[in-house]
Amino acid sequence: MGPITVDPDVQGQGVGRRLMDDVIFRGRDAAGIRLVQDGFNMRSLSLYASLGFRPREPLVLLTGRPQEAPPPEVEVRALHEEDLEGCAALCKRVHGFDRSRELRDAMALFSPVVVRRAGEVTAYASAPSYWKLNHGVAESDWHMQALLLGAARLTAQPLSMLLPVRHPGFLQWCLGQGFRAVKPMTLMTMGRYQDAVGCGFPSVLY
Repeated sequence: MGPITVDPDVQGQGVGRRLMDDVIFRGRDAAGIRLVQDGFNMRSLSLYASLGFRPREPLVLLTGRPQEAPPPEVEVRALHEEDLEGCAALCKRVHGFDRSRELRDAMALFSPVVVRRAGEVTAYASAPSYWKLNHGVAESDWHMQALLLGAARLTAQPLSMLLPVRHPGFLQWCLGQGFRAVKPMTLMTMGRYQDAVGCGFPSVLY
């Protein structure tokens, strides 16, 4: 869900809570509801927490263009229709569900990227240059690094993503590759949630 926005002139009058109450009601039959909150916004953090959303992942918005070449033992290329089944299986292993519909939409609007090794999908990203819609999944940090290195060679735009910061080694690698930290954010959820088993980053449309 999101974004939730209230005119500054009427903030603090309960408008945001009424909007959120309606969103939660509309999602009452869903297994879970997820949002990404600006980490510096204490008002929205307090609102979401008071409504029952739990902080799950501290995130940092990163943007940049790594300069190294991807490792030669993997293939990094644009995502094709025949990759969708492998991407769905990978996402289900890492997160417990697949995102085939979002990936199919991304193929029409953006330039998703996939990593294949020995004929298997080992990583993908849905919109490498547009963080709000860019979710990524990989078997390991190594495969995610290969994905980012290859994606940088497939687009003229800087890459951008919401990276979970509880994996400091991967964050350190990104900073060493020239990524710049823009702002803190927080992944919050209500209902079903599974910690990632592998490497991944969420989009605003998680």
